[in-house]
Amino acid sequence: MKKISLLFTAVLALCTVYAQENLVPNPSFEEVEGKLKEGGMIEMAFPWKAVTMNPVDLYSADSKNDDFSVPNNGYGSEPANTGSNYAGVSFFGYGGRMPRTYLGVELTKELEEGKEYCMKFHVSLSDYSKYAVNNLAMYVDFVEMTEKTDGILKMVPQMKSIKNDPFEKQYLWTAVCGIYKAEGGEMFIAIGNFDADDRTTQTKLRLSKEFAGKRQQNNAYYYIDDVSVVELNDKTREDCLCDKIPGGRIKTEFKSFGTDESKKAEAQKTFIVNSDGTKADATVVEDVKEKAAEFSLENAVVYFGDKSTEPTAASMSTITKIVESLKADESLKIKVTGHSDPSEAASTSIDKKRAYAMKRKLVELGITADRIQSASAGTTKKVGEDDKNRRATISIN
Repeated sequence: MKKISLLFTAVLALCTVYAQENLVPNPSFEEVEGKLKEGGMIEMAFPWKAVTMNPVDLYSADSKNDDFSVPNNGYGSEPANTGSNYAGVSFFGYGGRMPRTYLGVELTKELEEGKEYCMKFHVSLSDYSKYAVNNLAMYVDFVEMTEKTDGILKMVPQMKSIKNDPFEKQYLWTAVCGIYKAEGGEMFIAIGNFDADDRTTQTKLRLSKEFAGKRQQNNAYYYIDDVSVVELNDKTREDCLCDKIPGGRIKTEFKSFGTDESKKAEAQKTFIVNSDGTKADATVVEDVKEKAAEFSLENAVVYFGDKSTEPTAASMSTITKIVESLKADESLKIKVTGHSDPSEAASTSIDKKRAYAMKRKLVELGITADRIQSASAGTTKKVGEDDKNRRATISIN
């Protein structure tokens, strides 16, 4: 049975490569070095690794430990989506008592500037998890992500479900995917929950009668399988629309009424556009031009906390004004440049991460990614203003 399964996996992988190249190596964790005997051994599925100090679990039908076998294991029962192996990641622990874990890998080659990629992974909530959560996401970076922490990675992921409801499905694999336009040179991905507990929606679940007598765990633990990053083309774009909901982006529509200028003005309305490109029910929103009139987009500055990629609360009003300005003039394009303070030298590429965080936040607020260029300036010291060094600056392209 093992040989047949491996043959099927190889054929499936060959067909996938023929159709479109997956830049994720060992995407379904089938290639394992040695015999799996305990938890926290994701490194056996080379080149996958745990991004933080908290180890990531690997599950295999060949495991010597029943707690990490497939389909039955210490978290319930789930056949693999492909082949006979998968990973296990904790996306939430109630009260912080059960640590989060993050799964990472180096891509087979760099992403190319300006090209769009479908970023996707499949999840299934484990049977013994007491909670289901949202914020299941993928983060991409230029440099290897190895953080010496056992806490939450505070980054802004480039790919997250647009709908972003808690993923409650057990006994069934669900795709999480999104489209990402590359800056060029990105080489590493990480999968996990990058949001704080108070920004993560939690749904408490009952234990299935099938597992009566078992004890639920105080976390949201998901099996992960079939991870992919593939370049988009016209034929595959539809496959990357895991969510088709209103709110994908905002667009201003102009209708022609001949030469009647008053009617032309009335016809300029802003509509919600679905994530699949179709227009949702027309909804008139507040005109943003008046609000943005007194704000200068050029040289706007957003500040961050120490070693953080989360804008400070005081900077949220600035972000709102940036969005309003960009929506008021859809021809504008900007450059977001990340900066760091010398005291943050131990935080790898924190300046790049701040620029990415700003770009991601603006995209989430309705600005298309092609209007935002991100860059990094490294450490820029202003004497006596340490708190002002941790920032992202805006310039008009």
